[in-house]
Amino acid sequence: MANPILVTGAAGRVGAVGRTVTELLLKQGKAVRAMVRNEDERAQALRDMGAEVVIGDLLDLDSMHRV
Repeated sequence: MANPILVTGAAGRVGAVGRTVTELLLKQGKAVRAMVRNEDERAQALRDMGAEVVIGDLLDLDSMHRV
């Protein structure tokens, strides 16, 4: 995926802001890298929408380097 936009909190547990942003960007044809903390049904739903899903935690520096 070339130059994807990183969306943190994309699974949308708190207020669904990250998920909404992800949906809007994908509808505009943008490449999205959606960062989630856990591999679960919400992560799969993001994949089904067309996002590249990566696992990471803002409080874990090593995971942020992988993202």
